[in-house]
Amino acid sequence: MNSGSTAGPGLGVAARTAGGITIAELTGELDVAGAPVLRDQLLSLLRPGSSRLIVDLSGVSFCDASGLAVLVNTGRRARLLGGFLRLAAVSPEAGRVLTLTGLHRRLEIFPTVQAAATGAQAARHGTRGAAARGRAARACPGPAHRPTGPSPAPAGAGDLRGAVAALLACADAWHDADPRRRFTPALAAMARARDGTDDTALERAARSLLSALARHPLTPTPAVAATATRLRRALHPASLPAPV
Repeated sequence: MNSGSTAGPGLGVAARTAGGITIAELTGELDVAGAPVLRDQLLSLLRPGSSRLIVDLSGVSFCDASGLAVLVNTGRRARLLGGFLRLAAVSPEAGRVLTLTGLHRRLEIFPTVQAAATGAQAARHGTRGAAARGRAARACPGPAHRPTGPSPAPAGAGDLRGAVAALLACADAWHDADPRRRFTPALAAMARARDGTDDTALERAARSLLSALARHPLTPTPAVAATATRLRRALHPASLPAPV
């Protein structure tokens, strides 16, 4: 079985079955914008007697905590059905956020899809142990070994101020999506910076919010997803989709 679909504005999902295991390949942005549809798509792949799922993250170019929360919840459902969820070929971007959130210690991670499938066989014979933990550690290096990439491009002041204004106009939606109020300090800092004229302070506050998105999941809503994506693309113009 092979199928392909879009989970969100920037996320694609292709699923296939091999040897009784479903392999879901994600490409693009694993973030709050695509989280609701991705959750439904991954859950639709699980059913009694077919609940062994490998998620290939090699094509993930951006990741946040809300996107990873979908994988955690899908894994819980798979286990209830007697199966599993394993991550394979984790991209540097996804690996960084797995480490930031500590989820690299909760999710089973393998360097390749084939290794994940073999690991599933080994787990049934009780031979997972330290070897699997070692594979997970190599797939998601800690902060000292974090992959480096190009420095973020400076944000355009006009685009950034527009993105911040749109986000703060939806502040109530952000508060509703954040019952533990982990984003409140960053939102307050953005509001203060928005009222001033220091674009550097505004950019610093915006980046602080993006850092919180990498660490803490939100309850996805259309308003939160749209404003989070707009802010990220104002700060990182290189993440805009290429023109057709």
